[in-house]
Amino acid sequence: MTQIVAKVIIGISTSALNRLFTYSIPSDLKEKLEIGSVVLVPFGKGNQLKEAYVVDIGETSEPLEFELKSISSIKDQVQVEKELIQLAYWIHKRYQSNITSALQLMLPRNIDVKTLTRKTIVIDLLQKPLLLDYMETIKTNKKLQKRNEILSFIAEIMLNTDLEKYYFLEKDILTMFSTSSSLIISMEKLGLLSRLDEAYERNINVLNTQGRTEKLDLNSEQFNAVDQIHKSMNKQEVFLLHGVTGSGKTEVYLQAIEEVLNLNKSAILLIPEIGLTPQTIERFTKRFGKIVGVMHSKLNLGERFEQWQKARNGDVKIMIGARSAIFTPFTDIGIIIIDEEHEHTYKSEQNPRYHAREVAIKRSLHHQCPVVLGSATPLIDNYYKALNNQYKLLELPSKAVTGADKDVHLIDMRQELEKGNMSVLSTDLHNAMEQALLKGEQVILFLNRRGYANSVSCRKCGFVYTCDDCDVSMTYHKNNRRLICHFCGASKPMQKTCPKCDSKYIKGFGAGTQKIETTINDLFPDYTIGRMDQDTTSRKHGHEDILSSFKHKEIDILIGTQMIAKGHDFHNVTVVGVLAADIGLNVDDFRAAEKTFQLITQVIGRTGRGAIKGQAFIQTYQPEHFAINYAIKEDYIGFYDEEILFRKTMIYPPFCHLLNIVTLSEKEYLGNDLLKECVQVIENMYIGDEDDRFMVLGPAKTSIGKIKGMYRYRVIVKGGSYKKLTLVMKELYNRKDNNTSFKQVRLTMDLNPMSLM
Repeated sequence: MTQIVAKVIIGISTSALNRLFTYSIPSDLKEKLEIGSVVLVPFGKGNQLKEAYVVDIGETSEPLEFELKSISSIKDQVQVEKELIQLAYWIHKRYQSNITSALQLMLPRNIDVKTLTRKTIVIDLLQKPLLLDYMETIKTNKKLQKRNEILSFIAEIMLNTDLEKYYFLEKDILTMFSTSSSLIISMEKLGLLSRLDEAYERNINVLNTQGRTEKLDLNSEQFNAVDQIHKSMNKQEVFLLHGVTGSGKTEVYLQAIEEVLNLNKSAILLIPEIGLTPQTIERFTKRFGKIVGVMHSKLNLGERFEQWQKARNGDVKIMIGARSAIFTPFTDIGIIIIDEEHEHTYKSEQNPRYHAREVAIKRSLHHQCPVVLGSATPLIDNYYKALNNQYKLLELPSKAVTGADKDVHLIDMRQELEKGNMSVLSTDLHNAMEQALLKGEQVILFLNRRGYANSVSCRKCGFVYTCDDCDVSMTYHKNNRRLICHFCGASKPMQKTCPKCDSKYIKGFGAGTQKIETTINDLFPDYTIGRMDQDTTSRKHGHEDILSSFKHKEIDILIGTQMIAKGHDFHNVTVVGVLAADIGLNVDDFRAAEKTFQLITQVIGRTGRGAIKGQAFIQTYQPEHFAINYAIKEDYIGFYDEEILFRKTMIYPPFCHLLNIVTLSEKEYLGNDLLKECVQVIENMYIGDEDDRFMVLGPAKTSIGKIKGMYRYRVIVKGGSYKKLTLVMKELYNRKDNNTSFKQVRLTMDLNPMSLM
């Protein structure tokens, strides 16, 4: 005997449930249930209702050992598209993640979001005579004076318009006449008005459709880029759009998307920083109106759900957002664009450890559409692929609008010290800031370190404040006089004397954005200073508020971390300063030079964008470093040629794939022992030719050996085959799960990580 059953994934992320479960389908749900439905099912011995995802529906005639449980109900408001279910399975296999975790990427985090409603007062034209008669009867009654005032206000509006119905927000009436809803309810009972719960959309506070813009004339390079992208519509192709800062990449995106809309398809635009959202959204909504949606982590659950639902229903055709926007439930994608494609934020640092670029290419295969990767400083890996015809290279080597451009100055801070200058500002940068500010121009100062002092120590005994749970020094934050660990968030109060020797010679060393803000306030007391870092933008709309103030010239000097370096277009900025260009060079990461080059190039690009010539000052103690020298010349090709030789010699991407294996354990020896076993497994798994042998580095402590009380050890595996490394991951996870000795060890693996910290 056959029966129709549903295969589901239980919505609990654990390796024990990383499989399909079979449920029968009640007769009243058979017509409604589809692949992709989100359902509630009884699960476990207690038959508690759990959320689950239907991934298959079909007949079965196999004899069952026990009676199947039935699906309890369907969550009608949410359904996963079949393509996204297939995508979840692909993520599950490619990154060796839990299938439930992969499926949860496809859905808004909380699908039980309530619809927002507000009380609305409605008066029908038929109620008008009754209302006027009632007003006449109560006009001399002093006890009903408040009621008469409200009705007089409403009647005046009715007399001056000719609508069939009149709507008033109840809260506006209550505020205007300083009364309570009980008065409105009593008037409703008399039949003078009606009250209803009106649904309304959440305000995400970034959409601006005022002052629509038209498409701009393109130069020959932009025209060629748009033309090449247009020719690839309806087929899968990956473009690398390499354009210098100010070359007009955004206009290329806009005109490519316009063609997609003409084909009645949808577009996804990924951006790396929440801070770029307001500016990007404004440009796109002014061109395309209300069909633009937005998705990023600063939206609350309700706002995210509404944006997801609008995309699914077709109310928005363009979705702009950070990494997670790649999972927008469009069924008709015509193009996927990844702006600032080199940014590490496109790689998830939590399971599933997917890269948005790889997911974008996978989705483009299904939708047969182009993917555009845009950057002034492309990833070395991707530029290599473009030069070797894996991607199609589009170049924008010149600025879209000829302006005054900029001068770039390299400042050797060792010479500043020799001259007796102990300030965070070189003499040249200080003088340039003074001159610019006197002219009403603006300044950006960049330092990629937040806080006031990056460490606090005693000059008498050498004591250093370190985190109790992490192998790092604590950062001093002056605004609340606390020491904070930037890895686990632990904090403790700053003391006036050394806790070890009781000396008063305890102070902070090094500088963060807070300290720079204090220093600049002292040096330029007559000007308004703004600071943009993780501390000042943690509240909702923090990015928008600071950038809006700077845009409207309410801030003269903006100090910030990397979130001020990218994509912003402020024509009144004529001076930028990189206060410590070498801050990211001396870290344990083979991408250190590349990241430094990218950041400096991006910061330099924030000036000289208007009619006034700009100046950039790059302060460093390593002026001879090749990454800094190529950055000040904005010479990407020169940097690429030198960096690619290093990568080839040392066998780093793009000449191999990397697998970063990390253990975390409370007992230090356990993680190290597990990795030793992992190394033996890897060496025994050697498959293929001699040239394709895995290279294994480690085990060794990570650069930060302890975080949140967990000791961290690492093994790095280099291999030529992505597929073979995924087999390694699968085997290691299985070995770890089946070895009870390592139950107290957490094992994480990341294929092609963006950072080895």
